[in-house]
Amino acid sequence: MAGPDATTDSFLAASADPAGGWLRPGKPLFLGLLVLALGTYLSISTAQLERERYLSERQSRVQRELSDFRAQLETQVYAQVGLVRGLAVQVVRQEGISDDEFKAIAAELMRGQPQIRDLSLAPGFVISSVYPDEGNEAALGLDLLADPVQKQATLRAIREDGPLLAGPFELRQGGRALAIRIPLWVERDGVPRLWGAVSLVLDYERVMRDAGILALEKELHLSIVGRDAAGPGGDIIRGARLSRSAKAVRVPAFLPGGSWLISAVPLEGWDNRAWWQTPGFPTRLGLSLLAALATTRILHDRQRIRRLAGRDALTNLPNRRLALHNLGRLIARGRRGDTRFALLSFDLDGFKPVNDTYGHAAGDLLLAEIGRRLSDSVRPGDLVARMGGDEFLVIVTVEKGDDEHWLRAVAARVQAAISRPVPIDGHWVVVGASIGIARFPEDGDDSESLLRRADEAMYRAKNGRAAGVEFAHSLLLGHSSEPGD
Repeated sequence: MAGPDATTDSFLAASADPAGGWLRPGKPLFLGLLVLALGTYLSISTAQLERERYLSERQSRVQRELSDFRAQLETQVYAQVGLVRGLAVQVVRQEGISDDEFKAIAAELMRGQPQIRDLSLAPGFVISSVYPDEGNEAALGLDLLADPVQKQATLRAIREDGPLLAGPFELRQGGRALAIRIPLWVERDGVPRLWGAVSLVLDYERVMRDAGILALEKELHLSIVGRDAAGPGGDIIRGARLSRSAKAVRVPAFLPGGSWLISAVPLEGWDNRAWWQTPGFPTRLGLSLLAALATTRILHDRQRIRRLAGRDALTNLPNRRLALHNLGRLIARGRRGDTRFALLSFDLDGFKPVNDTYGHAAGDLLLAEIGRRLSDSVRPGDLVARMGGDEFLVIVTVEKGDDEHWLRAVAARVQAAISRPVPIDGHWVVVGASIGIARFPEDGDDSESLLRRADEAMYRAKNGRAAGVEFAHSLLLGHSSEPGD
């Protein structure tokens, strides 16, 4: 059974599922990549939503700031309209007004109003009186209908027959101003006649500053259009026109005779960062990667544990539990008429002396090598299992036309694989096998019956019949090959 001076080799089977192989292609990796793809998609979607929400919040904040500015501006301008209407009422009632009366009324109206530069009367639309006189001498004699700067706004006021905010424009006496002009009609001899206009001139920079424009210009690119209250189609008043691509926030200011359009964008732009540069994106993407790796590892480990639960740790062959499971499946298919198969049950002849002589470690090496040889000796679709100890089971499918001679050839191939010498601790070790064969459905149609009859045939084979191979029932003889037949 053993010979001296042999080379010692290791025949421990390599693991079919090494721990370091959990990123190999397969279902766990596929599901891990699916988790990564889903996590990446959600990270990108969240980053885009986060950026859109940031832009929306910032635009809303700019909108509020512009609305506050607009409210302050409108409040100031309409407060001054009320003052100039008071002067206009006096002129209409008296069908004109003396210079002294005008100055007295103007002095009262301008008290506590630092943004008012002057009040003026323009009968026939030629300025004849202005208060205060000092510093405004250049305005006297100005023909509002002939002046190229004042003409269009004055004509609009006449057409609309109401107050109109003109400007901003450069004053003859220096500085930029806004003017509120009201055309007046008086009755003479019962006939309404166009008398002229009363005007109130505001310090443009003071009005804008009091409305809060300086604070806005520290943070925003401002654009105001609508000179002479001409609205969005008017000339530029302040700043430069903003393009559509700037995505400016726009707020209209409704003023006497029309409106201004106020537009703004932040000095540094809305947000120059791309969605992948948002603060939370790298973190979410990293978590997605970790989730994908964790999913892959967990599924791989579960798959590996489930696989190992059905495999023999020493030989890496299916164990008794998995063999019985597969046998049950084959029987179920066979009952539907789809499958015929045979069981080859055997244990090793001469295995106990190896354990006694060389120890259990040597026996383990021998079993591992026998398991490898058995796997190589059958077809890929056949099953080789270790049932426990030195007991093995081979299940082979039987095709139509395969007879008892074919099964004996399979058994002989298995015996030949087992009986080749194995080097153990410098000695060549030789073992054999006695094989019992049971066929489905001839020898039983359930697992217990098939295994019992294969084992019974194996024990008969150990008595030396038929070169160590026995059938539970010989089809060639047409009767059971039990002892005594």
